[in-house]
Amino acid sequence: MAKILVVDDEKLIRKSLKVALEEEGFGVYTAETGAEGLAIAKKENIDLVLLDIRLPDINGIDVLKMLKDIDNDLMVVMMTGYGTIDNAVLAMKSGAFDYINKPFKTKNVTSLINLAIKTQNLQRDVKRFIEKDRIFYGLDKIIGQSDAIRQVLDMTKKIARIDSATVLIEGESGTGKELVAKAIHYNSSRCNGPFVEINCAAIPSTLLESELFGYERGAFTDAKKAKKGLAEQANGGSLFLDEIGDMDAAMQAKILSVLQERKFRRLGGDKVVEMDVRIITATNYDLRDEVRKKNFREDLFYRLNVVHISLPPLRDRNEDIIPLTKYFINEFNDLFNKSVKGISSDAMNLLMRYSWPGNVRELRNIIERIVIIDNPEIIECEHIPVEIASGHDNLSEKSDLNQVVNFEIPDEGIDIKELTNSFQAMLVRKALQKSGGKKEKAAKLLHIDRFSLRYLINKLDPSLGQSDKNSS
Repeated sequence: MAKILVVDDEKLIRKSLKVALEEEGFGVYTAETGAEGLAIAKKENIDLVLLDIRLPDINGIDVLKMLKDIDNDLMVVMMTGYGTIDNAVLAMKSGAFDYINKPFKTKNVTSLINLAIKTQNLQRDVKRFIEKDRIFYGLDKIIGQSDAIRQVLDMTKKIARIDSATVLIEGESGTGKELVAKAIHYNSSRCNGPFVEINCAAIPSTLLESELFGYERGAFTDAKKAKKGLAEQANGGSLFLDEIGDMDAAMQAKILSVLQERKFRRLGGDKVVEMDVRIITATNYDLRDEVRKKNFREDLFYRLNVVHISLPPLRDRNEDIIPLTKYFINEFNDLFNKSVKGISSDAMNLLMRYSWPGNVRELRNIIERIVIIDNPEIIECEHIPVEIASGHDNLSEKSDLNQVVNFEIPDEGIDIKELTNSFQAMLVRKALQKSGGKKEKAAKLLHIDRFSLRYLINKLDPSLGQSDKNSS
């Protein structure tokens, strides 16, 4: 039940509003003076105030300002028998939700109150979501103990305190660029504003401009009505341009102009839209190298590279694998109501040996899969996927094959038998990985029978068959 406070020096108005609003199910408090109303607002958890603009002790506009100091989310509707445009404008500028002239019908007041309460509930929901995101993307979510991650964390803290500097985040896919971008936003003074993101690689270049800057009705064939672009929607907050390195030359020129002018026009429009946003960009390219190759504008690079954050791949910071693994276990325990207590040292050693081509995202996905599907008390070696446990990944497979294809026979010659055996062992290992350790399926992949596969395993490397003793 919403609580309403009526502040008016006319007894009849206070009484009639109290009766009408209580019939609608509201809890109603009344006050004759501004001081009395302020005292009630401090004591009670009031949702909305109906406030007369002319009171015997304090001007209603001053009471409005003091009410907002008590609770900035408080909805205030001003009432007066001396309505003027100037009073209405002043009331709205001071934080009033709306303005109503006396005499009025209680039905109209009730409708206005219901609208104000709905608006207040929506605002509170938005604040709860923002607070949830602020917690979820807090600086403590950048996990790691390596020097590289500590430097990233220090830079993120510093830049979060400066709400206008443009930021460029570079790093391989899966290293956490979006996490850092959101940590910058939600720990800055812009945290109550929107965080708007767009993946420049996921949208065709012909549509990217209209998505970013919006368009007016009739700007092109399907433009049936005007639409705000993402840059306009981000006003007061942050605009995150992910995969900026995939942006074509024409859009690079437009983005450069917007960064310089801090304003733009919608497609098909003449009105200039001012832009108050922090620009955060991310890429898995080395943009300096792209500039040298003439794939990326040099002037745009320097505009974006005001603050530079480089996220190292997981393979270059092995000491972060342990804290990340423990963090993900706790995260998914909470999320899926599981009770995994930890990971054995042997299983952790397997994770430490792997090169993680998918970086932190790949590690997170592996732990999520184990917690959901296996839900062991302790994660053991048997729960680690074959491709991780073997210490090999697709990148190493391509490397192995490239070495064979591009092999040059040295002057001293080669041992063809040893080289052939090594190549066969690699193929058997890959087939077992692909089959999940199932020998019968692995044999089919190699176009041999199961007995031939068993012969090869025993001949080449018996350890290849040890991980699947119970497999069919």
